[in-house]
Amino acid sequence: MNNQDTGEKKMATKTSKTPAACMTTPEEPSNAIPRFVDAWSGSFDKTQAQRPGGLLMAALVQCASERGQSMHDMAEAIGYSYPYLNLLMAGTRRVDQISDDFAQACALYLRVPRMTVLQLAGRIRPEDLFEPDLFHARTLGPAMRFVAEDVTWGPLLAAELRASRVETQYCIVKLYEAATGKCLLPEELQARTLAREVHAMKLQLVKRRAALKRTQDSTAN
Repeated sequence: MNNQDTGEKKMATKTSKTPAACMTTPEEPSNAIPRFVDAWSGSFDKTQAQRPGGLLMAALVQCASERGQSMHDMAEAIGYSYPYLNLLMAGTRRVDQISDDFAQACALYLRVPRMTVLQLAGRIRPEDLFEPDLFHARTLGPAMRFVAEDVTWGPLLAAELRASRVETQYCIVKLYEAATGKCLLPEELQARTLAREVHAMKLQLVKRRAALKRTQDSTAN
């Protein structure tokens, strides 16, 4: 566990009782709020997601709302103090630096794999899910940034081009290389192999998403 979260976890108010929002009784109507055993729906408020707490805190807030819980109820269910969650939501504490214990607690609350929580928190990036050297075109990122920072050519690189498809970025970098005589991309990244590498990356992404969905489905069941 990271030292930064040790104090906050000790501050958490824990109880052996089942939270009121998680209890079911014979008198409970059939249209009652989903129980604690229900997994997070996977949706969140876009406005909340744009706040300093990012996707993870937006997911927690949405999940609490779906279960009819207050923020204090959510904090108690997770096992961490409400003030600590507030620090994350406000950006005072960085979400991408959460401890492994906190990530696991969030995974149990949301009923999703811990990997999902780490992705929501920004501790794991999409490229971290790929084997090394599976997709050489990842080097286009630094190359595009180099072009963007060029005093002469950078101003000509519109925002839509910086966010364009991999194939388009490749063409831009190669044109820059031809115009300036500089070499930004490795020799093995050639036009004839680019399409194959992009296809391999997409297939790998589909496989990873399918595996993640199977894990989520099995967890929900």
